[in-house]
Amino acid sequence: MTPHPFATMVAFASLLPAQQPPVQWLPRADVDARLAKTGGPWLSLLTVPTLTVGRYRLGKGEVDAQTPHGRDEIYHVLAGKAKLQAGGETRAVAAGDVVFVAAPTEHRFLEVEEALDVLVFFSAMKAPTGGMAAAPAPTEQTPFPETSQRGNARIFYWFGPDSAGQVALDFGQPRWQAAFAKFLAAPAGRRWRFGENFWTTLDTNIPLTLGGVEVAVGQYYCALQTTKEGPQLVLLDPTEVRKQRLDAFEVNKTTGGIVVPLETLKSDAHSDRLELELTIDAAAKDTGALTIRFGPHTLFAPLRLHPHR
Repeated sequence: MTPHPFATMVAFASLLPAQQPPVQWLPRADVDARLAKTGGPWLSLLTVPTLTVGRYRLGKGEVDAQTPHGRDEIYHVLAGKAKLQAGGETRAVAAGDVVFVAAPTEHRFLEVEEALDVLVFFSAMKAPTGGMAAAPAPTEQTPFPETSQRGNARIFYWFGPDSAGQVALDFGQPRWQAAFAKFLAAPAGRRWRFGENFWTTLDTNIPLTLGGVEVAVGQYYCALQTTKEGPQLVLLDPTEVRKQRLDAFEVNKTTGGIVVPLETLKSDAHSDRLELELTIDAAAKDTGALTIRFGPHTLFAPLRLHPHR
Protein backbone atom coordinates (compact mmCIF):
# COMPACT_ATOMS: atom_id res chain seq x y z
CA MET A 1 0.00 0.00 0.00
CA THR A 2 1.44 3.38 -1.04
CA PRO A 3 1.65 5.84 1.89
CA HIS A 4 -0.40 8.99 1.57
CA PRO A 5 1.79 12.00 0.50
CA PHE A 6 0.58 14.01 3.49
CA ALA A 7 1.65 11.25 5.88
CA THR A 8 5.11 11.23 4.26
CA MET A 9 5.36 15.02 4.61
CA VAL A 10 4.39 14.86 8.31
CA ALA A 11 6.93 12.11 8.96
CA PHE A 12 9.65 14.15 7.25
CA ALA A 13 8.68 17.30 9.13
CA SER A 14 8.98 15.47 12.44
CA LEU A 15 12.69 14.93 11.70
CA LEU A 16 13.36 18.66 11.37
CA PRO A 17 14.76 20.51 14.40
CA ALA A 18 12.32 22.72 16.27
CA GLN A 19 12.76 26.37 15.38
CA GLN A 20 14.29 28.51 18.09
CA PRO A 21 11.95 31.26 19.33
CA PRO A 22 13.38 34.66 18.34
CA VAL A 23 12.68 36.04 21.84
CA GLN A 24 12.61 34.21 25.17
CA TRP A 25 11.58 35.94 28.37
CA LEU A 26 12.91 34.84 31.76
CA PRO A 27 10.83 36.69 34.39
CA ARG A 28 12.40 37.01 37.80
CA ALA A 29 9.58 35.10 39.49
CA ASP A 30 10.13 32.09 37.21
CA VAL A 31 13.90 32.19 37.70
CA ASP A 32 13.51 32.44 41.50
CA ALA A 33 11.15 29.45 41.47
CA ARG A 34 13.65 27.38 39.49
CA LEU A 35 16.50 28.44 41.77
CA ALA A 36 14.50 27.34 44.80
CA LYS A 37 14.04 23.85 43.33
CA THR A 38 17.59 23.22 42.13
CA GLY A 39 19.71 21.02 44.35
CA GLY A 40 23.16 22.11 43.23
CA PRO A 41 25.17 25.26 42.59
CA TRP A 42 24.44 25.38 38.84
CA LEU A 43 21.13 26.14 37.13
CA SER A 44 20.91 26.37 33.35
CA LEU A 45 18.58 29.22 32.38
CA LEU A 46 18.90 29.28 28.62
CA THR A 47 20.56 27.24 25.88
CA VAL A 48 20.48 28.41 22.26
CA PRO A 49 22.80 27.59 19.33
CA THR A 50 25.10 30.52 20.09
CA LEU A 51 25.40 30.49 23.88
CA THR A 52 24.37 29.05 27.25
CA VAL A 53 23.31 31.19 30.20
CA GLY A 54 22.98 30.03 33.79
CA ARG A 55 23.29 30.92 37.46
CA TYR A 56 26.10 29.68 39.68
CA ARG A 57 25.63 29.95 43.45
CA LEU A 58 27.90 29.15 46.38
CA GLY A 59 27.01 29.51 50.04
CA LYS A 60 29.23 31.27 52.57
CA GLY A 61 32.36 29.18 53.13
CA GLU A 62 31.36 26.63 50.47
CA VAL A 63 34.12 25.00 48.39
CA ASP A 64 34.03 25.59 44.62
CA ALA A 65 34.61 22.23 42.93
CA GLN A 66 34.34 23.36 39.28
CA THR A 67 36.88 22.21 36.70
CA PRO A 68 38.07 24.00 33.51
CA HIS A 69 35.54 24.35 30.70
CA GLY A 70 35.89 23.81 26.97
CA ARG A 71 34.27 27.14 26.11
CA ASP A 72 34.96 30.79 26.84
CA GLU A 73 32.79 32.19 29.62
CA ILE A 74 31.83 35.46 31.30
CA TYR A 75 30.97 35.83 34.99
CA HIS A 76 28.72 38.68 36.13
CA VAL A 77 28.57 38.74 39.92
CA LEU A 78 25.03 39.56 41.05
CA ALA A 79 25.58 39.28 44.80
CA GLY A 80 28.09 38.12 47.39
CA LYS A 81 31.80 38.45 48.09
CA ALA A 82 34.59 36.00 47.29
CA LYS A 83 37.92 35.68 45.55
CA LEU A 84 38.37 34.31 42.04
CA GLN A 85 41.52 32.43 41.18
CA ALA A 86 42.09 32.36 37.41
CA GLY A 87 45.09 32.24 35.13
CA GLY A 88 47.56 32.27 37.99
CA GLU A 89 46.03 35.38 39.56
CA THR A 90 43.65 35.79 42.51
CA ARG A 91 41.39 38.83 42.93
CA ALA A 92 38.45 39.80 45.11
CA VAL A 93 35.08 39.93 43.33
CA ALA A 94 31.75 41.40 44.45
CA ALA A 95 28.39 42.48 43.07
CA GLY A 96 28.75 44.27 39.73
CA ASP A 97 32.09 42.74 38.76
CA VAL A 98 32.42 41.11 35.34
CA VAL A 99 35.20 38.62 34.53
CA PHE A 100 36.07 36.89 31.25
CA VAL A 101 37.74 33.46 31.47
CA ALA A 102 39.02 31.83 28.29
CA ALA A 103 38.75 28.09 27.73
CA PRO A 104 40.31 25.95 29.16
CA THR A 105 41.81 28.16 31.90
CA GLU A 106 41.92 26.73 35.43
CA HIS A 107 39.72 28.84 37.72
CA ARG A 108 37.63 28.63 40.87
CA PHE A 109 36.11 30.80 43.58
CA LEU A 110 37.86 30.91 46.95
CA GLU A 111 37.04 32.27 50.42
CA VAL A 112 33.34 32.92 49.89
CA GLU A 113 32.68 35.58 52.53
CA GLU A 114 29.06 36.21 51.55
CA ALA A 115 26.74 33.87 49.60
CA LEU A 116 27.74 34.17 45.97
CA ASP A 117 25.26 34.47 43.09
CA VAL A 118 26.77 34.71 39.61
CA LEU A 119 25.22 35.02 36.15
CA VAL A 120 27.31 32.95 33.72
CA PHE A 121 27.47 33.19 29.92
CA PHE A 122 29.09 30.33 27.97
CA SER A 123 30.07 30.71 24.33
CA ALA A 124 28.75 27.95 22.06
CA MET A 125 32.02 27.89 20.11
CA LYS A 126 34.66 25.50 21.37
CA ALA A 127 38.18 26.87 21.54
CA PRO A 128 40.83 25.01 19.50
CA THR A 129 42.86 22.51 21.49
CA GLY A 130 46.15 20.78 20.85
CA GLY A 131 48.26 21.62 17.83
CA MET A 132 51.70 23.16 17.87
CA ALA A 133 50.62 25.90 20.26
CA ALA A 134 50.24 23.27 22.96
CA ALA A 135 53.72 21.79 22.61
CA PRO A 136 57.37 22.81 22.22
CA ALA A 137 58.54 23.74 18.72
CA PRO A 138 59.42 20.48 16.92
CA THR A 139 62.95 19.62 15.82
CA GLU A 140 61.79 16.76 13.57
CA GLN A 141 58.58 15.59 11.89
CA THR A 142 56.18 15.33 14.84
CA PRO A 143 52.44 14.46 14.93
CA PHE A 144 50.16 16.96 16.70
CA PRO A 145 46.56 16.15 17.67
CA GLU A 146 44.20 19.09 17.28
CA THR A 147 40.50 19.86 17.54
CA SER A 148 38.75 23.00 16.35
CA GLN A 149 35.23 24.13 15.63
CA ARG A 150 34.43 25.07 12.04
CA GLY A 151 31.78 26.98 10.15
CA ASN A 152 29.61 25.81 7.29
CA ALA A 153 27.57 27.58 4.64
CA ARG A 154 25.57 25.92 1.89
CA ILE A 155 22.76 26.26 -0.62
CA PHE A 156 20.71 23.17 -1.31
CA TYR A 157 17.72 22.39 -3.48
CA TRP A 158 14.86 20.24 -2.21
CA PHE A 159 11.45 19.13 -3.44
CA GLY A 160 9.65 16.05 -2.16
CA PRO A 161 12.05 13.10 -1.80
CA ASP A 162 14.75 14.42 -4.14
CA SER A 163 17.43 17.12 -4.27
CA ALA A 164 18.47 18.98 -7.42
CA GLY A 165 21.92 19.54 -5.93
CA GLN A 166 23.89 21.60 -3.43
CA VAL A 167 27.06 23.57 -2.84
CA ALA A 168 28.78 23.82 0.55
CA LEU A 169 31.71 25.63 2.13
CA ASP A 170 33.46 24.23 5.20
CA PHE A 171 35.87 26.64 6.87
CA GLY A 172 37.94 27.43 9.93
CA GLN A 173 37.08 30.65 11.73
CA PRO A 174 40.22 32.53 12.81
CA ARG A 175 39.91 35.68 14.91
CA TRP A 176 40.72 38.95 13.17
CA GLN A 177 44.08 40.48 14.01
CA ALA A 178 45.30 43.91 12.93
CA ALA A 179 48.39 42.25 11.42
CA PHE A 180 46.16 40.59 8.82
CA ALA A 181 45.32 43.96 7.24
CA LYS A 182 48.46 43.89 5.09
CA PHE A 183 47.24 40.71 3.37
CA LEU A 184 44.35 42.56 1.73
CA ALA A 185 45.74 46.08 1.57
CA ALA A 186 48.04 45.66 -1.43
CA PRO A 187 49.30 43.06 -3.94
CA ALA A 188 51.44 40.61 -2.01
CA GLY A 189 52.75 38.30 -4.72
CA ARG A 190 51.84 35.24 -2.68
CA ARG A 191 48.92 33.13 -1.50
CA TRP A 192 47.42 33.13 1.97
CA ARG A 193 45.70 30.48 4.01
CA PHE A 194 41.96 31.08 3.74
CA GLY A 195 40.67 30.07 7.16
CA GLU A 196 42.22 28.28 10.09
CA ASN A 197 43.86 24.90 10.65
CA PHE A 198 42.66 22.47 7.95
CA TRP A 199 41.87 23.65 4.43
CA THR A 200 38.72 25.60 3.73
CA THR A 201 36.85 23.45 1.21
CA LEU A 202 34.24 24.11 -1.45
CA ASP A 203 32.21 21.01 -2.36
CA THR A 204 29.59 21.09 -5.08
CA ASN A 205 27.58 18.40 -6.90
CA ILE A 206 26.22 20.90 -9.44
CA PRO A 207 28.08 23.18 -11.87
CA LEU A 208 28.55 26.76 -10.69
CA THR A 209 29.45 30.12 -12.13
CA LEU A 210 31.27 31.99 -9.36
CA GLY A 211 32.51 35.54 -9.97
CA GLY A 212 31.90 34.95 -13.67
CA VAL A 213 34.15 31.85 -13.65
CA GLU A 214 32.88 28.33 -14.45
CA VAL A 215 33.40 25.83 -11.62
CA ALA A 216 32.80 22.15 -12.40
CA VAL A 217 31.30 19.56 -10.05
CA GLY A 218 33.88 18.51 -7.46
CA GLN A 219 35.72 19.38 -4.27
CA TYR A 220 38.24 22.21 -4.02
CA TYR A 221 40.71 23.50 -1.44
CA CYS A 222 40.50 27.29 -1.14
CA ALA A 223 43.23 29.93 -0.98
CA LEU A 224 43.26 33.72 -1.06
CA GLN A 225 45.59 36.01 -2.98
CA THR A 226 45.79 39.73 -3.72
CA THR A 227 46.96 40.97 -7.10
CA LYS A 228 46.95 44.26 -8.99
CA GLU A 229 43.47 43.28 -10.18
CA GLY A 230 42.28 42.97 -6.58
CA PRO A 231 41.60 40.12 -4.15
CA GLN A 232 41.01 36.67 -5.62
CA LEU A 233 39.76 33.32 -4.40
CA VAL A 234 41.78 30.37 -5.72
CA LEU A 235 40.17 26.92 -5.99
CA LEU A 236 42.79 24.18 -5.88
CA ASP A 237 42.61 20.54 -6.93
CA PRO A 238 42.82 18.54 -3.66
CA THR A 239 44.46 15.62 -5.49
CA GLU A 240 47.48 17.73 -6.37
CA VAL A 241 47.66 19.21 -2.87
CA ARG A 242 47.52 15.74 -1.31
CA LYS A 243 50.33 14.50 -3.54
CA GLN A 244 52.58 17.11 -1.94
CA ARG A 245 51.15 16.46 1.56
CA LEU A 246 50.69 20.20 2.00
CA ASP A 247 49.22 21.67 5.15
CA ALA A 248 46.95 24.68 4.59
CA PHE A 249 49.68 26.81 6.20
CA GLU A 250 51.87 25.90 3.19
CA VAL A 251 49.38 27.27 0.67
CA ASN A 252 52.03 29.50 -0.93
CA LYS A 253 53.70 26.34 -2.25
CA THR A 254 50.71 25.65 -4.49
CA THR A 255 50.42 26.62 -8.14
CA GLY A 256 47.60 26.81 -10.65
CA GLY A 257 43.96 26.47 -9.69
CA ILE A 258 40.76 28.23 -10.70
CA VAL A 259 41.04 31.95 -10.02
CA VAL A 260 37.81 33.70 -8.99
CA PRO A 261 37.85 37.53 -8.79
CA LEU A 262 36.36 39.09 -5.66
CA GLU A 263 34.75 42.49 -5.37
CA THR A 264 35.46 44.71 -2.37
CA LEU A 265 32.35 46.13 -0.74
CA LYS A 266 32.21 49.14 1.54
CA SER A 267 30.80 48.31 4.95
CA ASP A 268 30.89 49.70 8.47
CA ALA A 269 30.49 46.21 9.90
CA HIS A 270 33.36 44.45 11.65
CA SER A 271 33.56 40.68 11.87
CA ASP A 272 35.68 39.37 14.76
CA ARG A 273 35.93 35.97 13.07
CA LEU A 274 36.02 34.87 9.45
CA GLU A 275 32.47 34.58 8.13
CA LEU A 276 31.49 32.98 4.81
CA GLU A 277 27.90 33.27 3.64
CA LEU A 278 26.12 31.76 0.64
CA THR A 279 22.87 33.53 -0.20
CA ILE A 280 20.19 32.90 -2.81
CA ASP A 281 17.72 35.20 -4.55
CA ALA A 282 14.34 33.71 -3.64
CA ALA A 283 12.76 35.12 -6.79
CA ALA A 284 15.49 34.21 -9.28
CA LYS A 285 16.07 30.83 -7.54
CA ASP A 286 19.38 30.04 -9.26
CA THR A 287 21.14 33.37 -8.61
CA GLY A 288 23.00 34.07 -5.37
CA ALA A 289 26.25 35.31 -3.91
CA LEU A 290 29.29 34.40 -1.85
CA THR A 291 30.09 37.02 0.80
CA ILE A 292 33.30 36.96 2.86
CA ARG A 293 33.57 39.05 6.01
CA PHE A 294 36.76 39.31 8.05
CA GLY A 295 37.65 42.20 10.30
CA PRO A 296 36.70 45.44 8.50
CA HIS A 297 36.75 43.75 5.08
CA THR A 298 33.78 42.53 3.04
CA LEU A 299 34.43 40.65 -0.22
CA PHE A 300 31.81 39.48 -2.68
CA ALA A 301 31.38 37.22 -5.71
CA PRO A 302 28.13 36.74 -7.65
CA LEU A 303 26.99 33.13 -7.85
CA ARG A 304 24.98 31.33 -10.49
CA LEU A 305 23.88 27.76 -9.79
CA HIS A 306 23.00 25.15 -12.41
CA PRO A 307 20.87 22.57 -10.55
CA HIS A 308 19.73 19.28 -12.06
CA ARG A 309 16.04 19.52 -12.91
